[in-house]
Amino acid sequence: MENRRADKLLNKYLKGEASVEEKALVETWFLEETQEKATEFTGPDYERVKNKLWENIQQQNTRPKPIKPLWPRIAAVAVILLVTGIGIYMMSNRSSHKTPSSTFYAKNDISPGSNKAILTLSDGSKISLTDAENGKVADQAGISITKIDGRLVYELKDPVMKSGSGQTKILNSISTPKGGQYQINLPDGTKVWLNSASSLKFPATFKGFRERKVELEGEAYFEVFKDKKNPFKVLSKHQVVTVFGTHFNINSYADEQSTKTTLLEGSVCVSSAMMRNVKIERQSQHFLKPGQQSTLNNTSPEKIDITAPSLDHVMAWKNGYFHFDNDNLYTVMRQLSRWYDVDVVYQIKSSDDEFIGDIPRSVNLSEVLKILEDDGVHFRIEGKKIIVTK
Repeated sequence: MENRRADKLLNKYLKGEASVEEKALVETWFLEETQEKATEFTGPDYERVKNKLWENIQQQNTRPKPIKPLWPRIAAVAVILLVTGIGIYMMSNRSSHKTPSSTFYAKNDISPGSNKAILTLSDGSKISLTDAENGKVADQAGISITKIDGRLVYELKDPVMKSGSGQTKILNSISTPKGGQYQINLPDGTKVWLNSASSLKFPATFKGFRERKVELEGEAYFEVFKDKKNPFKVLSKHQVVTVFGTHFNINSYADEQSTKTTLLEGSVCVSSAMMRNVKIERQSQHFLKPGQQSTLNNTSPEKIDITAPSLDHVMAWKNGYFHFDNDNLYTVMRQLSRWYDVDVVYQIKSSDDEFIGDIPRSVNLSEVLKILEDDGVHFRIEGKKIIVTK
């Protein structure tokens, strides 16, 4: 089975049909393995593979910025499941060839994030979903709030209940700290996955509202319950996303340069918006098709750019791994800072390093930094800080 998967990947490479990630995987594998080991795999002609690999590697060497394939140093990477036999061999073989020049140092290690969140009810009371046992968390305005294995579920106890004016003012919020993530099922059946350092504000019930409206800070993936009569809106910094029922991801962290909305299924309307006199004033709007992403620059939110990104890149956090695709050092460190709840201290003036590869979010911070480290950049963990040096 593993040999057939390897053959399939190598054939895609020879035909020029491999993705950026697959090309990096094949080329890194070649560099790591001896010819004797590589020829154990049957299928595509090894000489053809070798020649094409070297052509691409020589082309990469002319790039102005260093790009670091991470796969050969990863113990359990989701993408390597495509070629499990090669992936496992690469890691076990790499450990015996690791150079002793690595300067990685950690006074302590830091565990990865987990299901952590705080639910804030409309009366201001806070419930730690991290500590709460499975079962009913609270009752509120005819709504039952239940925790089920890292997921918060809102259910209307009486489906025919009519909402009064008091109920429509009941707003809850759920927030994840650094090192946390959580899933919530909203009162209308919409599912939301919150990434670390994010928050979502929403009504305890959507009954009595002309539209289903929530407010997001940070990053979240939505699977919106279809209701043509009551559109669903997500308000984030400088932006309003309007949908009727679809799957999409919004990244609106305050420390990122832009707000990005990526559509996976259905249709959404993305509007840039500014608050003027407590009213939302729309500047421009675009309808997205599946596979498209809107980017709204936070410094000039009147403009929206539309691109077709790697969906693997966008959805990596929800699927349990970091996916780097020519990401610079600062972008990578912001992700690690949020997931491992650490501060980053740069003892370098600047960096043009770029990273390609996948790393599971389930491993300790030291394992991630060992994978990232090379001759160009070094790391050490001191308390709750990552120190970055050259």
